[in-house]
Amino acid sequence: MKALFDLVKPLLWYVGVIAAVVYGLHLNRQDGYDEGYGLGKAQGDTDVADLRTQYAEEKQRASDAALTQLRTEQGKGNELAAQLADTKETLRQTTDRLTGDIARVNKLYRRALDAKPEPLPVAVFTTGFVRVWNTANGFASTPNMPTPNGSGRTPAPASGTGTADDLDSGVTQEQLLTNQVRNGERYGICRAQLTRLINWTLNESK
Repeated sequence: MKALFDLVKPLLWYVGVIAAVVYGLHLNRQDGYDEGYGLGKAQGDTDVADLRTQYAEEKQRASDAALTQLRTEQGKGNELAAQLADTKETLRQTTDRLTGDIARVNKLYRRALDAKPEPLPVAVFTTGFVRVWNTANGFASTPNMPTPNGSGRTPAPASGTGTADDLDSGVTQEQLLTNQVRNGERYGICRAQLTRLINWTLNESK
């Protein structure tokens, strides 16, 4: 039995050595795997963190650019609004000044600079005149144009043959001027708005 053990003993020793070598290789491989996994995970985490940082920076830059553009557009809008408000105020002052002149320029007149002032003759504006006036200004045709004081002459009745256009409309010179002054203010505002819209469009297209 001892002889058999002595015969097998070297074999067992070799098996033990081989098992130790295999186990050592396994441990070395496991250590290499763990180290590689750790390195890979760390690199992956770093790459993900870098990507997140880049995305956040790009998002912030885009947000800042949009905010800057918005503020620029708001600034342009505020500037246009301020310019239009100034124009409206100027037109309103002109209307007020001209309205104050209406009564004065419709009372007296002189045949020459050195002549004495005389009462201003009454002008007759026919219904046809008022119709053409209103139509040219884009308003519905009406026989009378009211003024704040409601003054006006009573239209004369028709006599003989003719058309309604031939009748006296009852519109006075004062009413006609008042209408024109108001129309001038409205047209001035429309021109200012259109001009600023055109300028804004041209600047945006550049």
